[in-house]
Amino acid sequence: MGQIKIKERLIGEGQPAYIIAEMSANHAGSIERAKEIIYAAKESGADCIKIQTYTPDTLTIDCHNQYFQVQNGTWEGENLYSLYGKAYTPWEWQKELKEEADRAGIDFLSTPFDRTAVDFLEELGVEFYKIASFEMIDLPLLQYVASKGKPIIMSTGMGSLEEIKEAVETVYQTGNTQLALLKCSSVYPADPAGMNLRTISDMCRRFQIPIGLSDHSMGALSAATAVAVGASIIEKHFCLGREIENPDASFSMTPHEFKEMVQAVRNVEQALGTPFYGVSEQEESSRIFRRSIFVVKDMAKGEAFTEENIRIIRPGYGLKPKYMKDVLGMKAGRELERGTPLGFGDIEQGAVLFLTNNDNTKDLYEWLLEQGEKVYCIQNKINPELIEQLNPSFIISFNYRYLIQKEILDYMKGKVINLHISYLPYNRGSSPNLFSFLDNTPKGVTIHLMDEGLDTGDILCQRELFFDENKETFASTYNKLMQEIKKLFREKWTEIKEGRISPQKQVGDGTYHRMKEVEEIRKNNPFSWEDVIADYKKNKKS
Repeated sequence: MGQIKIKERLIGEGQPAYIIAEMSANHAGSIERAKEIIYAAKESGADCIKIQTYTPDTLTIDCHNQYFQVQNGTWEGENLYSLYGKAYTPWEWQKELKEEADRAGIDFLSTPFDRTAVDFLEELGVEFYKIASFEMIDLPLLQYVASKGKPIIMSTGMGSLEEIKEAVETVYQTGNTQLALLKCSSVYPADPAGMNLRTISDMCRRFQIPIGLSDHSMGALSAATAVAVGASIIEKHFCLGREIENPDASFSMTPHEFKEMVQAVRNVEQALGTPFYGVSEQEESSRIFRRSIFVVKDMAKGEAFTEENIRIIRPGYGLKPKYMKDVLGMKAGRELERGTPLGFGDIEQGAVLFLTNNDNTKDLYEWLLEQGEKVYCIQNKINPELIEQLNPSFIISFNYRYLIQKEILDYMKGKVINLHISYLPYNRGSSPNLFSFLDNTPKGVTIHLMDEGLDTGDILCQRELFFDENKETFASTYNKLMQEIKKLFREKWTEIKEGRISPQKQVGDGTYHRMKEVEEIRKNNPFSWEDVIADYKKNKKS
């Protein structure tokens, strides 16, 4: 299992658990109390003192409709904007607090909640970052934090396995591999019975990186047990005394309790719980405080969604943040008031959906816009519910990695097409350009209807191409095939959408290839896309 390095300290398998004391709102508005907490945490055995960097405006908007009211739990009856105003740590304190931590000999850590907080912490010179559970699904924020190249400790409360993998991949795609995850029960305070601590060992096995626990339960039992099942990091709220009134005091540890927990962590041998991902029954009421897409300015029907009129904020009644890029440019299907959670049902229907995961298709999407088409570009996986709400006039798949479900094909009734750079029925599936040369099959491009098979639908139009293998590379032929499929589409689009082309069944068995075959070729006969095709085939035979 991997390790991360914070300053000169290694964290991970074989190392003592790294103990974080979370100050949060326990300063209760006093910078002197905040400084006192730093020294008390150090004396109680903490390795790190953690604060949070946000303002009410970076977390949500000042809105008092029902979506922004806390309905139950520790903060029942509070308005989100007001609550965050009570709890935040003033930014003008934070440089001084970091300097105080340096003098005390304890690491200083903060959780940013938007890009401005990241920029501010960069100016302070922080050595690493914390990501809160509720922000784990804010993939644009994760990408920005990870781009700084510093270690990240990320809580995963309420996260499904798929969501955690998405977050990890978002960090890794920046080239940053200094990542640790924390199991977390996002209830305040949390009941140990619902914490499922054996998930920690399961996460260790799945992710092969340091795993820890962000613990909101009372007492030391859960933290100590977590270490026994593989936790490398423990985070716990810390206060000078629970009688000091603030939003977090009721579930925070006093210095004496924290010291006892640290001792227990060093000696514990038992573990409880079972592997678990997703939102627990206890967490269900907290789920709404995750980030989602909200309308933040009044919008007229037909107005395009922009970064000015929609934002990724708390609470979580709207679309997930991962859909932000898809929604930008779409149009409102009705008048929308500020503070409305955005759903796909609020979007103007009847557009052409252009499905792609590759930037090299962007020019074709832009061409459709130039032709006056109402077209929405989508990179995420579509589902039947989304399609029913958007009710598209047509779906175009071009370099799109996901299979389209039968329910969607049935709903669209022959109005889903795929642009494929092979001369079907040859070279269905993966890397058609590569295999057309290795198998000596016809080369070309095809536009076909989509069915339940992979590249097996009826052909609308196709064009055969011929290449001089002594001059062409795999890359040059791919580029020419891409240009040709776009050219063919531009020529035939009007006829296709008007249904003036009669589909033709694919004739013959054809050929089909999986990604596994590409991996085998790379292993046994390595190639470069810049290889001259004839030279590669000659060397492969020898």
